[in-house]
Amino acid sequence: MHEFRDLGTLTKVAAAALLIYMVTRIAMLATIYWADSVAAPQEMGAALGIAAIASGLFLLMLVVCLVIVGRWIYRASANAHALSDEMTISPGWAVGWYFVPVMNLFKPYQAMREIWLASHFRGNWHGEPRPGVVGLWWGLWIVVNIIDNVSTRLDHLDADRQLASGAFVFDCVAGLLNVALCLVLISLMRQVARAQSTAPYEEAFA
Repeated sequence: MHEFRDLGTLTKVAAAALLIYMVTRIAMLATIYWADSVAAPQEMGAALGIAAIASGLFLLMLVVCLVIVGRWIYRASANAHALSDEMTISPGWAVGWYFVPVMNLFKPYQAMREIWLASHFRGNWHGEPRPGVVGLWWGLWIVVNIIDNVSTRLDHLDADRQLASGAFVFDCVAGLLNVALCLVLISLMRQVARAQSTAPYEEAFA
């Protein structure tokens, strides 16, 4: 039996982490562009140093977000299991499927969809329409990851830096879409937390 716990504080922490991550990604792209295209020769050393710091902060926030958002998904799924007997994906696998090749193309979406539906409709969510915010979030996730992979492959194939500008364009597109992805995910998390927040009152008056 899964224990129900309030999701409000964790949601606020996850949202704050995602916003900081979003800013650090944009800052990293801006400093890289400055170092590659704008900085004067005498400023190159400082520009590269600032770009390295921005990249380090981005990687740090990426790890922080993986941990915090992963914890949020686990807790939201555990709460959903406490609210509904119709759940098919465990809290552990709601997080774990992200790291399994091929399965990570659809299983995390299924897990989040179950979390959203169980949170809003409890045990009576079969036949309810698919939540649009979950589909939008997953579509953005897939697109951003595809673009990031293309950019990474261009960097690996581009030993002479002849394709650097093309790779940077992909990075910029992914960065802008990542802003939308983070904002949609924050909205999704808040919707789930808000829906789950009424559960203790429902039990009290059941």
